[in-house]
Amino acid sequence: MSIRKSILVLSLALPALSAFALDNTDIVKSTQLKDGSTVHQFADGKMAMESKFGKAVRMQEGTSMETANGQSITMKGDEVAKLSVSIWQHNRN
Repeated sequence: MSIRKSILVLSLALPALSAFALDNTDIVKSTQLKDGSTVHQFADGKMAMESKFGKAVRMQEGTSMETANGQSITMKGDEVAKLSVSIWQHNRN
């Protein structure tokens, strides 16, 4: 296989591998908040907060948050470590 073909194959495969790394987590829903941050909900129903800068941050359980479309949601759990691993896996690919 020529070097050009190898580069082409790698350039097509890397985005697919990156998507696989994201799917490897059990995040089932992500909701954009009014302040630009994102709340991720895991399969077990617990949540984690990602700042608008892409860092996992603490959010006290029971805190009410406003979504970008004006709805209100309440924080359940605080899975900072689980989200940190997901972000790290996503960024290293």
